[in-house]
Amino acid sequence: MNQAALKASIDGLNSITMAVFEYAKDKIIMGAERKTAVITAKTAKCTAYHEAGHALVATLTEGAQPIHKATIMPRGSALGMVTMLPEGDQTSQSLKEMLAYMDVAMGGRVAEELIFGAENVTSGAMSDIKHATDIARAMVTKYGFSDEVGIVYHGGSTGEESASGSTRAKIDEEVKKLTEKAYERASALMKKHKREHSLLAETLLEYETLTGDEVRNLILKGKKPNRPIINKNGGTRGDTSVLSGEDRSKPRLPGMGGKVGTRRDAKDV
Repeated sequence: MNQAALKASIDGLNSITMAVFEYAKDKIIMGAERKTAVITAKTAKCTAYHEAGHALVATLTEGAQPIHKATIMPRGSALGMVTMLPEGDQTSQSLKEMLAYMDVAMGGRVAEELIFGAENVTSGAMSDIKHATDIARAMVTKYGFSDEVGIVYHGGSTGEESASGSTRAKIDEEVKKLTEKAYERASALMKKHKREHSLLAETLLEYETLTGDEVRNLILKGKKPNRPIINKNGGTRGDTSVLSGEDRSKPRLPGMGGKVGTRRDAKDV
C-alpha cells in the first residue's frame, strides 16, 4: 500500500488506481525497474531466450505454478525474470509440483544451450541451478522422496548432519539424478516446442514485459499482444555509445542473471 501511495503521489493522481497497485506489486515481488541500464542487443537476446525458456516450461508443465509476468526489463540485480504465483495461500507442495518447479528452473539454462550452443551458455542460470538443487536436496533428505535414501529425515541445512560417509555420497548422487532428470525433461519440452519458444523470445524483445495471460496466449494460441510495440531495436536499451562501438558487456555475471521468481522469493525482497 505504501509503494502504491508513493507512486500515485509521484504521478499526481488523486486516488490509487488498479494500475498503481499493479506497479507496486511488481516492484515488491520483482524489484525496482532499472530503466537507465545500458543493454546491448546481444545481451537482450540472451536474456529474452533465457526467460522465454522458463516461461515455456512453466506453461506446458503440469504442476507448475501459474505465470504472473515475464520480463526482460532489468529489475533489482536481475536482467530478466519470470514470476509465478500460486493460486491462493500454499503451505505445502506435492511431489509433482516440486518436480515441475525444478523443470522450470532448468528452462533458462536449457534455452541458452539450444539456441546459442554449449560453448556460449552463460553464468546467468546460477540462481536457477541453486534453487533446483535446494529443492532436490530437500526432497531427498527432508521429504522422503528418494527410494534409495528412504523415508527418513536428515538434519542440517544440507541434509547431511550426522549422516555416515556412505549415506552422504548416496544423498549427493540422488540429488544429482533429480537435477539431471529435470534438465532432460526441460530440454525435451523445449525441442518439441521450438517454434513457440522463439515466438515468445522475439515478443519479449518487442514488448519487454508480458502478463501471464499474454504468455499463455502466445504459447498456446500463437496470439501476440494487442498493444503497441515498446522496443523496435532488438531489445537494445540506454546509451550504447558508452561502449565505444564495442560490446564489452557480458551477457550475465554470477548472481546478476535472470531467475525464476515465486512468492517465496518475495519474502527476501
